[in-house]
Amino acid sequence: MRWFFLFTIAIIFLPLSSAIEIGEVQVEDGKIMGKYLPAGLEGKISCYSGGKHILDLVYNNDSIEISLKYFGGEIERILERNPFLKEEIEKSLMAINISGAAYEIEYAGCRVELHDVPTRFLRIVANEIVFSNLNYTIEKVDEHTIKLRKDNFTAMILCEGKLAIDKSTIFATHEIMLISFAYQEEKHIEDAIKNKVLGGEITIVSYDVKNGTDCISYFGNVSVTPAKLEKGKIVLKVDGDEKAGGKIVKINLGKNVCLSDEFKIKFDGRLLHEASNLEDILNPDDDGIEPEYYLLATKQEGIILLVSIPHFSEHLLSIEFIVENVITKTLTFLSAFLIVAVAAIYMFKK
Repeated sequence: MRWFFLFTIAIIFLPLSSAIEIGEVQVEDGKIMGKYLPAGLEGKISCYSGGKHILDLVYNNDSIEISLKYFGGEIERILERNPFLKEEIEKSLMAINISGAAYEIEYAGCRVELHDVPTRFLRIVANEIVFSNLNYTIEKVDEHTIKLRKDNFTAMILCEGKLAIDKSTIFATHEIMLISFAYQEEKHIEDAIKNKVLGGEITIVSYDVKNGTDCISYFGNVSVTPAKLEKGKIVLKVDGDEKAGGKIVKINLGKNVCLSDEFKIKFDGRLLHEASNLEDILNPDDDGIEPEYYLLATKQEGIILLVSIPHFSEHLLSIEFIVENVITKTLTFLSAFLIVAVAAIYMFKK
């Protein structure tokens, strides 16, 4: 069998980030380029479906190569002599979707999903998935979770099916997610991933719905999508499986979205209260039916919010920044100054 298709995904390897941003997957000269992608991983991931080897993802220190298998034999040789026919057949066989920071490819029962955002994320759906050539410390956390460590890089591999390790090779079935957080504060919620409590995530870096947002679904079919973005106010639609139990949603807001240090959050029109601590928010079922929020990180380049949702149907979550009018603030200051001045004059005359 010959390999018929090759994409190189360029990756910028970054330390823990200071800015909340999203990239944009681009295809240029046969290369798929991005700003983040699941950076830090080196090795090979092979996918099998129906007992056949379908594709390989080869992670080098500066790129990912995705190679798909083709017909082989005489048909392959004929197609090699007819590039136009080969290109048309490739288009009909593969389903490729590039939307902003998200990249998906589906072929012969195997699906690969990448997101070019600070949360380095990879999802693969296939009958069998094999990680090989891994030069990492491999720790099996539980029956469905593995942690990879090397220098400053850490990543979690979560598997829906069976998960096994043989030296530096990892065997998985059905579906895997590889997640590597970029910010130090996010390391505190790795248990929420392991325990399947983190339902979904959205990153918003501008008020442009098409180019300024990216959404990732983790567990419970939870989706967090923008319903309305207008300057100073964000409205999100949150949906999920009613039988999945309580979940947390993670909201990353870039500096161009955060118009003030002060904001209020409403859930279906009701004002949310802030959780007393991180442990409280990581248990979305402990406060009955009352959702809460927690400010996980605040920095010059944006904020990271966690919102606990005890039960699911379709909900609306709004974030509104409180921006004081400059004129009002000036008048308030002048009024206070005049009161003090008059009081001082009165005291002086006495």
